[in-house]
Amino acid sequence: MKSKMEHKNIIFGLGKSGMSCAHYFDRKGIYYTLIDTRSNLPNKEEISKLINCEASYFGSIDDDVLDSCKKLIVSPGISLQHPFVTQAKKRNIDICGDVELFARDCDKKVVAITGSNGKSTVTELTYKLISASGINVQMAGNIGLPVLDFLATNNDERLPELFILELSSFQLDLTKSLKPAVAVLLNVSEDHMDRYESFSDYVDSKRTIYNGAKERVFNLDDKRCFPSKINTSDYAFSIEQRDKNMSCNTAHILEELSKESKDYKFYMNQEMILDSTELNMIGHHNFANILASLSILKLLKIELDTKVLRTLCDYNGMNHRFQLVSRKFDCHWINDSKATNVGATIAALENFDSSQEQRLILIAGGDSKKSDLNPLINEFENRVESLILLGKDAQLFANLSNKIKAYFVKNMQQAVEKAKSLIDGLSTSRKTTVLLSPASASLDMFENFEDRGEQFTRAIEVLK
Repeated sequence: MKSKMEHKNIIFGLGKSGMSCAHYFDRKGIYYTLIDTRSNLPNKEEISKLINCEASYFGSIDDDVLDSCKKLIVSPGISLQHPFVTQAKKRNIDICGDVELFARDCDKKVVAITGSNGKSTVTELTYKLISASGINVQMAGNIGLPVLDFLATNNDERLPELFILELSSFQLDLTKSLKPAVAVLLNVSEDHMDRYESFSDYVDSKRTIYNGAKERVFNLDDKRCFPSKINTSDYAFSIEQRDKNMSCNTAHILEELSKESKDYKFYMNQEMILDSTELNMIGHHNFANILASLSILKLLKIELDTKVLRTLCDYNGMNHRFQLVSRKFDCHWINDSKATNVGATIAALENFDSSQEQRLILIAGGDSKKSDLNPLINEFENRVESLILLGKDAQLFANLSNKIKAYFVKNMQQAVEKAKSLIDGLSTSRKTTVLLSPASASLDMFENFEDRGEQFTRAIEVLK
């Protein structure tokens, strides 16, 4: 009889991915032990219904649990520097995550997407475009359902032909066996410095997505994204006006100026695919996202037919990502709450040209996660007229420049009201935009970035 004190398979962390692992083991008939550092878990009822759970430890953890452990499945929210994980490393225990288990058990084709910013948009857009082509596809990972939710069911024959996986650096750190048909690295900017010893370590983590990949899509405008060796079949995408003389395929935009407007043409190699005037999505960073998605389809040999391109043009982007939420008071109010790091906010600010007749009021601040904020200085001084700051690191943002007037507020309602008072004091001859793009995590004041963005939108709605 199997000993209840053997802990051969331990699941560490019982959030979304940890519970997905437990359900996966239940379906596979595999016994396991559950561990979480929290004493009072919000999902206790779900845990009580698990079938093959042999033991559970909540709160303090004794290293003796590792004595018979063969496999430690770590949730991506747990640092690999945690003492329990460190002890498992010393014992040469197999340490992995849910994506690694998926890679070992699934032989379906995978497109793997990562980047500091834009990966959710590219994952969702790619999923929609491929679906429009008629292929049975599913998106999972850091977006939608955890990957293991699709495996070990009674209907394995109904698995999609293709998985589009959004992967964070934390997930990549726990994944070794994934061999994507297409691996995508969108961009790399400083983030999660509370989890990595250096920016170089974070970059290295992102670049592991190329390991075992058949073909790659990478950002030509960010050298940190370049594969160590570029193959002729790879795709490099660019939104900058530069020489596209590459030894691989290219996806790029060309600017066309007229008296009425500034338009952009999208090219795959030398073939013009569409015009920016046909798109619902706004922002140069979204142009980069589109180029990445189109590159993926090209590598998968999916035709960019009328139905696929119509789906692209109709796509509005994801909530909280440079989302125009109101035109109240003749002002554009843009919700970019998903900008949880410096790179994301810089990408948003680059859509505003200081030479044009426009004013920009920026709402920023929160938990900067020990990131270097200095790259924001030039963008602030050249593009931002007024700063409205909130959150625990508000003063750090104010310290970046003495050339911009900064206002401190205690909550999102006050931030929006302050923006309205600034609008009232401005000349109406220039276009005004209020941009929420915090360059910070949200958990110091909000439940998550969605809550932050929703509070921003609600505060605008009640303005008079």
